Amino acid sequence: MWRIAGFTGAVGIEVALAITIGYFGGHWLDRKLGTAPVITIIGFVGGVGAAVKALIRVTRDYQKKLNEEDRLEATENKKSPDPNQDPDDINAN
Repeated sequence: MWRIAGFTGAVGIEVALAITIGYFGGHWLDRKLGTAPVITIIGFVGGVGAAVKALIRVTRDYQKKLNEEDRLEATENKKSPDPNQDPDDINAN
């Protein structure tokens, strides 16, 4: 649980850094090359693209882990019947 929370919390930092580095990197290049604001906009859009990619990656990983947990839970439920269930009801299903 805490591992997933830490992993998804880190993606927020990754998103902020991607956009910030893209913007300020583009701004720095614009000052050096005298092309303002062209490279700044390209850097910002690239940073947003990297941020979206990071969000998609984390979402897919999280879904994969949830599906794996669901599969494990389903196999555990099949192996061990409910101890509170009446033995005569087991065959009724």
